[in-house]
Amino acid sequence: MKDKTMETKEHQLAPEESLQDGASAASPQHATAKGGSGAATKTSVETEDLSLADLKTQLEQQRQEAQEHLDHLQRLQAEFSNYRRRMAQESLQAANRGKQEVVAALLPIFNNFRLALQHVEQDANAVRQGVQLIWQQCEEFLRGQNVEPIATVGHPFDPTKHEALSTVPATQETPANTIVAEINAGYMMNGHLLRPAQVVVAKAEEPTSPSATEDTPASPEPAV
Repeated sequence: MKDKTMETKEHQLAPEESLQDGASAASPQHATAKGGSGAATKTSVETEDLSLADLKTQLEQQRQEAQEHLDHLQRLQAEFSNYRRRMAQESLQAANRGKQEVVAALLPIFNNFRLALQHVEQDANAVRQGVQLIWQQCEEFLRGQNVEPIATVGHPFDPTKHEALSTVPATQETPANTIVAEINAGYMMNGHLLRPAQVVVAKAEEPTSPSATEDTPASPEPAV
């Protein structure tokens, strides 16, 4: 009986020992898992800290690049403004130089006009010669400016260069559409029209319509 009782106690103790052994065996694994979770959390925090530092660095670099682009744009705007101001000044100076050259070329003509007026009451022949000289100087001045008079009398009428002020009947000597007189001279400069010539043009007479003559009623004969 004692032997059976002892065997029963041994069987009861065996599961308890096995449970203790399992608990003792599992406790190191649980400790290891707990330790691994803590290490992973620490690594994650370090990664977040590293990423935040990288973002701050990139943000600072982009801010510096944006400031450099802004400074470059402002310099370009300032240079363009200076360029426009310089070009405007140069254009004005060129226009002034052109005016000075024109006025300087006209001064001799004005001097001759003044001399002609001073002698107008002394010698009519001298005045006439002076006026002719002034006219020649005017023509030379126009040629120097590449200004050419437009041909008129005896030439065909050209609406791009001539302006008809009046018309006269055409003849054998002056066919239709021929310029017979010049009222005001016209000029071209460098191939461009400065002023059209005002002229008188020959025009062919329109024939009388025969139907109009036939339709006209005959006047009644006076009563006897």
